[in-house]
Amino acid sequence: MKKNLRKYLKPLLPAILLSATVHAQTKTTPAKPELVYHDAMEFPVIDKYHNEPNYNRMPEKFKATVRPIIWSLSLNSAGIAIRFRSNANTIGAKWKAKNNAALNNMSPIGVKGLDLYALVNNQWQFVNSGVPEGNGGSFQRNILTNGENVAREYLLFLPLYDGVDSLSIGVNAGAEITKPQTTTLLDKKPIAWYGSSIAQGASASRPGMAFTNILVRKLQRPVINFGFSGNGTFETTVGESLCEMDAALFVIDCNPNTQPEEIYDRSVKLVQQIRKCRPNAPILLVENFIYESGYFNPIVKQTSLKKQAELKKAFAELQKQGIKNLFYQTGAGLIGNDHEGTVDGVHPNDVGMERFAAQMLPILDKLTKGKP
Repeated sequence: MKKNLRKYLKPLLPAILLSATVHAQTKTTPAKPELVYHDAMEFPVIDKYHNEPNYNRMPEKFKATVRPIIWSLSLNSAGIAIRFRSNANTIGAKWKAKNNAALNNMSPIGVKGLDLYALVNNQWQFVNSGVPEGNGGSFQRNILTNGENVAREYLLFLPLYDGVDSLSIGVNAGAEITKPQTTTLLDKKPIAWYGSSIAQGASASRPGMAFTNILVRKLQRPVINFGFSGNGTFETTVGESLCEMDAALFVIDCNPNTQPEEIYDRSVKLVQQIRKCRPNAPILLVENFIYESGYFNPIVKQTSLKKQAELKKAFAELQKQGIKNLFYQTGAGLIGNDHEGTVDGVHPNDVGMERFAAQMLPILDKLTKGKP
């Protein structure tokens, strides 16, 4: 009898197992809550100095002023972030990347993903990332799930190496999402940072780990990211855009992308330009650090040292001209001294980004202390 029963049941076994699996999954996997989405433009957009309804770093009028590559890079949303408040237990995002870009020395999250932070005891604490899964550049991701129904202030960092055509923030049905109640990151003048791919955020693993975004959280002050990958070269056309910023401090960090023979003239002209349009704002010149290959390749090291010497010469000349409120930061130790601070010998990894921010934090805090 048992033998006949086994013979009868054997053909039905796959169906029985599948039914049991489906039943178990249905029983143990809760349904994802439906989210109600809100256009992120309803909330304060920080680390951006113009009021156009987009996530671009320069306003449209500069398209005809700066070089085409600068304009194209300005469409990347590096540094830009959204401030909001919510008591949601589930928070998600839908976003459309402009280019669906990919870089061989950065993670997809750093290039075109999102990072969510919550204000906990007046410090910004990482919640989770919006991972850009799927093809075509249109992404949807639950960032916080199964959370507490507690009202919190949030900060959502946008992609570093891609632009954002649209962005919506979703919360579970019945939850509130509003503009912030606190003035954190909304009540101080920004720091304007003009630099290279390193300043733009290469090669942070996620947006929140770019050193400028680390400094935003540590200083509780916006930082306008004017890092232009491969193209941070002391340009006065970019200076025209900088002149429109009512910044607490201007940081000029263009040595990595500029040829040694161009640094002196270009840096002097740019500082003169900013001092003319912003007579009282402090200006900080930042040296390049020596690329890792420079410790083995004498040519690379000599080029790096020459760049540093040219910027020092420009600083001395500007002081001689009577330029006040001008400061200088050397490149020594910016990413540490153990040679483990980069992804590819040039661009900082997360360790390098943390060290860069830590080195810059005291001087930035000093130069902006007491400023609105």
